[in-house]
Amino acid sequence: LGKNSPILDPKIDAAHAWLNDPLPASARSATEVKCLATAVYFEARGEPEKGQIAVAQVVLNRLKNPAYPKTICGVVYQNKDKRNQCQFSFACDGIPDRITEEDAWNQSLALARRVLNDEQASYRPDIGASTHYHALYVRPDWARSMHKMERIGGHVFYKTIKGGWS
Repeated sequence: LGKNSPILDPKIDAAHAWLNDPLPASARSATEVKCLATAVYFEARGEPEKGQIAVAQVVLNRLKNPAYPKTICGVVYQNKDKRNQCQFSFACDGIPDRITEEDAWNQSLALARRVLNDEQASYRPDIGASTHYHALYVRPDWARSMHKMERIGGHVFYKTIKGGWS
């Protein structure tokens, strides 16, 4: 296997085997990089780098998971037209998405490119097949039906019990 199709976790259970699927080549397009960077910027710019990488990993995990859209932008902006019902709160909170911190934006872009260009090097086993996370200050109902993986910075990460929503 080449750099673009790493086995991220050779011991992953069958229900989460999608984790080891390669990213589609289209995931590295400028548009997709920008969507990933936007998610990192708005969801985790104040977090340590490992927390930013973990957020990016959740987005990429959803991209690979058959239950989610097939593009990074599709994942990031899923249900964006349903106020407070989208997958990433910044996408449907009614607040315009303005980049106001240029240094943080540049860091988010660089991190998105790095994660997409060498997923194996940035892969966090403590997050593993996580497809969900929440900020420490909220207690979503869905968290009780998932396996808690790790707390990093201001977020707690979770993976589904059976790989998808089944």
